[in-house]
Amino acid sequence: MSVLVILAATALLITFLGFFLRVDWIRWLATLGFAGALLAQLLSWNHTQVLFEGLYVYNAFSQGVTLAILVGALLTVLVGQRYMRQGDHEQFEYYALLAFAILGAHVMSATDNLVVMLIGIELLSIPFYVLAGFRRDLASYEASLKYFLLGAVASGVLLYGIVLHYGAVQSFSVAVAGHGTLYAVALSMILVGLGFKASLAPFQWWVPDVYQGSPTPVTLVMATGVKAAAFAALARVIVGAGLGGPWSVLLAVMVVLTLLYGNLAALAQSEAKRVLAYSSVAHAGYLAVALFGPNPGPALGYYLLAYTLSTGLAFAVLSLMDKGEGVPYGNLHGLIYRSPLLGIVWAVAMLSLAGIPPFVGFWAKYLVFVEAVKGGAYGLVIFALVTSVVAAYYYLKLLSLATFTKPGQLEKPQAGTAARLTLGATAFVVLLIG
Repeated sequence: MSVLVILAATALLITFLGFFLRVDWIRWLATLGFAGALLAQLLSWNHTQVLFEGLYVYNAFSQGVTLAILVGALLTVLVGQRYMRQGDHEQFEYYALLAFAILGAHVMSATDNLVVMLIGIELLSIPFYVLAGFRRDLASYEASLKYFLLGAVASGVLLYGIVLHYGAVQSFSVAVAGHGTLYAVALSMILVGLGFKASLAPFQWWVPDVYQGSPTPVTLVMATGVKAAAFAALARVIVGAGLGGPWSVLLAVMVVLTLLYGNLAALAQSEAKRVLAYSSVAHAGYLAVALFGPNPGPALGYYLLAYTLSTGLAFAVLSLMDKGEGVPYGNLHGLIYRSPLLGIVWAVAMLSLAGIPPFVGFWAKYLVFVEAVKGGAYGLVIFALVTSVVAAYYYLKLLSLATFTKPGQLEKPQAGTAARLTLGATAFVVLLIG
């Protein structure tokens, strides 16, 4: 409950005080709000709360997901300020929208009620429709429009699925399962809507263009906080409905398509943000593998935290190198020589995302695969392992560009004190948890 109150108060304070305070003060207010919510989260760890007659369920699963969401938000604020400032995009509205989006992500992760879940989704999505276009250039406008149009369609499908769900079982709770044609159609439409938010195939087409066109700090929180919240909602729906029969076959097909599309498309890219966008799609597939286990919550929570830390590090480095035109492979050359800290942080992120032991990314995939094996999904685990080898190739390629090539005439990336401390601490946590 305290996390919900702190996030809501932070969003409202930024909205009203932004008209009177300098943007520097607003940035620190957002930082304190997210940090305070993170501290409240850690102090209330393992304390389950069920409030508002069951509409707000703050249990171990939602705590783990919220932890990943808040880590992504803090990385965005602390490391992304230079990017937003250099293009004169750092305005108080940016932090207000971000705060409301994080509040929506928390609501999504802490409810079993489909109506409250929909409110959380819209509270998360509407700010990001604006944030995607915050750079105010052609690519950014395209990202914003594409995200808005496709997101609106997905929300409409989800809402209609929720209506049919109530008609089938006379309840908005995901824990109430039903049967028959009406329930099957309702669940299918709900999975389509949440599959879009989680970027599962075949609803992932928006990801590369939106990630590349959005400001890099916004892409960071999209790839971490949005994905964590979407998978929290998806996991609650699937566990509540009970995975079996045709539903398990449908989800398995979606996972296979997601892993194939994300990993193979990433091989053909020559721009770092776009590679990480496709890899984000692939990680959605690895996360979905855990849903085939008997108790996917712990594995999902750990994977989301590991993914948030590792992907957050990668996008944080790119936000310090991106001047509004993306980061082509050539800009990564000799990064470790130009900026040893950024080079080391980039190496930690790539090795963790590739699943190289003993980094946290390895243990995250291990737990997900073990959970799926417990559920008997042996074929799916083998397929995921094979695609992990493909993924390791492009992650190690990104690593080699930064460490084994000469920098030439490329300039040294600049990072402020707060950004350096944040990157160093996050890289240490990745190593420590691993």
